[in-house]
Amino acid sequence: MNKLISVIIPCYNIDKYIEKCIESIVKQTYKNIEIIAVDDCSTDNTMEVLKKLEEKYSNLQVYQNDKNMGAAYARNFAIKKAKGEYIGFVDSDDYITEDYYEKLIETAEKENADIVTTDIEIIYEDNIQSPILSKACNGEVNKFNLVNNGLAASPCNKIFKKELIEKYPFLEGKINEDVASILPAVVKAKKVAYIDGIKYFYVQRKDSVQNEEVTLKRLEMFDSIDICFERIKGEENYEKYKEAILYQQVILLYMVIIPKQKDYEKREELLKEFMKKQEKYELYKNKYIKQFIKEQPKKERQFYKKLASYLKTGDVVLANETIENKDAMNKTKEKMKDIIRKITKRTVIRRYIEVEDIEKLAKKQSKKKDSSIKISVVIPNYNYEKFFLTRIYSILAQTEKIYEVIILDDCSKDNSRILIDKVVEKISPYMNVQKVYNETNSGCAFKQWKKGFELAKGDYVWIAEADDCCDKTLLKNIIKPIKQDPNIYISYADTAFINAWDKIILPTIKPEIDIRKTNHWESDFLDNGLEEIEKYTFLNCIIANVSSCIIKRDNYDDIFEKIIDYKQAGDWLFYVSVMKKGDIAFCNKPLNYYRLHGNNVTSVTKKQRHFDEIVKIHGEIRKMIKMTEWHEEEIQKRYAFLKKVWNLEEDSNEKN
Repeated sequence: MNKLISVIIPCYNIDKYIEKCIESIVKQTYKNIEIIAVDDCSTDNTMEVLKKLEEKYSNLQVYQNDKNMGAAYARNFAIKKAKGEYIGFVDSDDYITEDYYEKLIETAEKENADIVTTDIEIIYEDNIQSPILSKACNGEVNKFNLVNNGLAASPCNKIFKKELIEKYPFLEGKINEDVASILPAVVKAKKVAYIDGIKYFYVQRKDSVQNEEVTLKRLEMFDSIDICFERIKGEENYEKYKEAILYQQVILLYMVIIPKQKDYEKREELLKEFMKKQEKYELYKNKYIKQFIKEQPKKERQFYKKLASYLKTGDVVLANETIENKDAMNKTKEKMKDIIRKITKRTVIRRYIEVEDIEKLAKKQSKKKDSSIKISVVIPNYNYEKFFLTRIYSILAQTEKIYEVIILDDCSKDNSRILIDKVVEKISPYMNVQKVYNETNSGCAFKQWKKGFELAKGDYVWIAEADDCCDKTLLKNIIKPIKQDPNIYISYADTAFINAWDKIILPTIKPEIDIRKTNHWESDFLDNGLEEIEKYTFLNCIIANVSSCIIKRDNYDDIFEKIIDYKQAGDWLFYVSVMKKGDIAFCNKPLNYYRLHGNNVTSVTKKQRHFDEIVKIHGEIRKMIKMTEWHEEEIQKRYAFLKKVWNLEEDSNEKN
């Protein structure tokens, strides 16, 4: 028993740990060992420590990568340098018992095994938690039981025949690169063996790769899984291995690791990407999920059962909310059901929308009966790639037929146009759609509105902002009064506010509109436009969001000319200028969803300019209606309120 073992150590920024690691290998009772340490361009003193140790120990070889390439590259490089018949791996912050390699090589020789594995003891830095022993094999020692184990993909608690492990290079540039290497090696091994009584000590550091924040990079696991399956495809019991690997490496990532991401938005991104990648594997059918749930504490089983169910539906929002409300859900089964009902209610539109879903809706639109009121939908977009599919989905899902769709992109800097091109290509066979791309950014939303009215051919124009969305019955409800009164110039619905994840954060805008507490908006109404201005709209804008209304198609060039320089309140002047032409109708249902996501114009309002524009608009309204003493008193009260809440100077411009 004198076979050479090559022990490979990839190193990066571990100057405090590497000496203990290497000395635990040097002090092995088995002496025929070469140690190959590869520094991956550390930025601390790791290389200096390695050089001193190389001078001290004759069986240590030290190399350094030309640039930072990752642990996989370092391991692949070292395997090529290795002269041993067997290969072992030790991470640079870990260490091993003195008889570690003696027992492993002894078992390999005795069992004629290609791979020998042992247990890992997890040691927590600074003793913040007691050590935990993780078994490398449960039950009979065979390849399948090694694969169906949480330590299956670890290279560090094993020795391998070099001729086997070198066939399956580590996947460079990826996290979990060992999955594509170690698992195929285990499956392809002629024989495997297991030994207990010795230990590999796995040190858990706060700043280690495994303890880093859970990010999208963790989902590179799927790349490793794909390569792994390519390497074992055709092997006897392939499907059996595949199911176990998916459970150990992917399902547990979803059930255990992703929920550790505390940030709601980042976790949402993780879940969304995970659901896309897992779909082809039909993880919800995996038989080990039931076993996992059964092994959990009784009070947590309902949580994991619900989380597992979303693997089938792909519902990212419900999965995220379930994780967010885990503690509450664990209390009782009824409490969990109540929370799920509330979550479902708060989510205003389906998630995980693809271009193919848009195409299906376009087909359905093409089969709808023509509406007596032709609606031209104008979608102004600027850097709203993230929300565009949700927007177009909510438009094409309308129960009322859409006459045409006009997409206006104002020179977006994101990938909006790539997405718009795909959407237009998919839906153009079924409906009237056109895209208009500005060569330079217009710098003004109202220029895009004007262009939309010029291009539209329908009876009414719906300016559906690309970051908003709506209920599928919005058009049905706001068209209804127009069918009785063709003199309606604006018909609109109540607006709810949603966040970036389609959750309602404000159920109605009515309290913000009805600042005099008149209860005017507590029921549907149809009113003369001028009367509406005299009673209500003279004081403040009563249409919260242009996406909530349809506007009679007409030539509004003179109005756009007036508002083109407005930055904050130009929409109010537009609405009152249109209202005076005819009637206005309101639907007392929050069917429009205005999205707050940090990039809205109203989120970065320059308050003084906003105030000055309000004063200017009141001057315009005075030209439309006769202002009474009561009107002027109400306006002055409004000014005083705005100055107070916006913390404006008392000498703010209030010229009429």
